Amino acid sequence: MGSVSNIIKIITIVILGAEVLISLLPIVPGIPIIYVTMLIYAIIDGFQQITPLFLVIMLFIAIFSFFIDNIVAWIGAKKYGGSRAGLWGAFFGGVIGVFINPLFGLLLGPFIGAIAAELIFSHRQFFDAVKVGIGTIVGIFGGCILKLLLSVFMVIAFITQVY
Repeated sequence: MGSVSNIIKIITIVILGAEVLISLLPIVPGIPIIYVTMLIYAIIDGFQQITPLFLVIMLFIAIFSFFIDNIVAWIGAKKYGGSRAGLWGAFFGGVIGVFINPLFGLLLGPFIGAIAAELIFSHRQFFDAVKVGIGTIVGIFGGCILKLLLSVFMVIAFITQVY
């Protein structure tokens, strides 16, 4: 049974490594998928190496990760002078952008949404609105970095639990 257990560990770690890369994509729930992978491993292993407390801590991280994309885009827009309308424009632009073109819409949607909302609802000058749009992009990249750090932390914590 030991060699089967090692094979399961190796397969799980490879899957977790791939999920770390997936977590870099905005809106894609890479961190919750990492959590589910850990949960499945714990069930298969009979909770011998992964404890329920460990899973609860990882669950809180996974839940927090759902909010990262929106929170950091909003913070980025706000730091660059965004109004409430600009923040909502970035949010709705991101949602609409994903449906139009998932890859480019993820970045361009919040950017264009923030600019449009600043121009239309806040009556900002064009260059001020573009500055807010840039802030949303900075926020999105910041969120990607934060999600990367969280996912790497989760995988390292998992590896230390099973070895």
